[in-house]
Amino acid sequence: MRAFTILACLVACSSATLANKKRLIIDTDMLNFDDDPLAIGLANIFQNWGQVELISVISCINSRWVPPAADAINTYYGHPNIPLAVQKPVDNLTQWPDHPEFGDYLTGLTYNFKEDVRDGANTPDPVSSYRYLLSTSANNSITIAVIGFYNNMFQLMNSGPDQLSPLTGAELLVSKVREIVVQANDVGLSYNTGTFDPQYAAAFLNWWPGALTFASDEVGANTLLGARLTTERDPASNPLSFAFAANVGVGRTHPVWDAVAVYYAVCGLDDAFRWKYAHGGRATLDGEAFATWEDGSAETPGTQNSIQFVGSNETFAERLEGVLLWEPGHKVPRRSWCRNRLAV
Repeated sequence: MRAFTILACLVACSSATLANKKRLIIDTDMLNFDDDPLAIGLANIFQNWGQVELISVISCINSRWVPPAADAINTYYGHPNIPLAVQKPVDNLTQWPDHPEFGDYLTGLTYNFKEDVRDGANTPDPVSSYRYLLSTSANNSITIAVIGFYNNMFQLMNSGPDQLSPLTGAELLVSKVREIVVQANDVGLSYNTGTFDPQYAAAFLNWWPGALTFASDEVGANTLLGARLTTERDPASNPLSFAFAANVGVGRTHPVWDAVAVYYAVCGLDDAFRWKYAHGGRATLDGEAFATWEDGSAETPGTQNSIQFVGSNETFAERLEGVLLWEPGHKVPRRSWCRNRLAV
């Protein structure tokens, strides 16, 4: 993704050929947990299978390495021009200081795989990217998978009219977004809501009036994979295999919270999930981002819900890893599941 084409590509990605298709934005805290690159790779694979259009990957952290690493994944799957953005000013982080046990994969993706960003400083800021993407999209056409922190969403929500749109960020979100999918718990504390300024998460999630689905730890922490990905695919040539091997190790398994959230964001309930709450409801977060759930009713259903497995977590993990094993040039598999065909 060449720097000078970033915003220009936003125009191209908003063309009439995509206007009526389901469109996905991934908002990620990709640094040194394995599930973020797998989530981005999963969306790319589903795009190649004709299930979704990944229109942007936006980083809620400041690492200069996130955009080139994301570009390496996108490029591998044949999508080198997906717009990217990162929080500014950029920094040099490649690992969370409190998690040194998980290895760095960002620099390896940048230097060992084809990409043309090199430095996140060459990409736009998240709010202007969101405002452009939303303002040039059809109403009720965008799904946002928030698999990281909430500073981007909070700042977008509070953004005012500008040269990109006469609407506020809140107005753009309400008019353009059909669903927000979050990797977070509907009850209690969550890593993504509580780690980085929980007030951002509380303010945004307590405000958002539209459809919202929680992909909680109940499904994410119980989806373990990686052994096949790192042994049946070559870490030297496959970016997802490389990221997992560098982060966790070869032949090992680990939870993939964010990949589960993106699976739902693309495929919906499919045959894998069911709703946790019969009539939906709403989570309210306090100042520490502790979530309390209130059930909806048949008369007044809630706009929020959470997903649970229909079958076993092992069965779903096997399916998900099978998808992640797919590589460009392979045939798209015949299947009965995840066949939304880009329908709105």
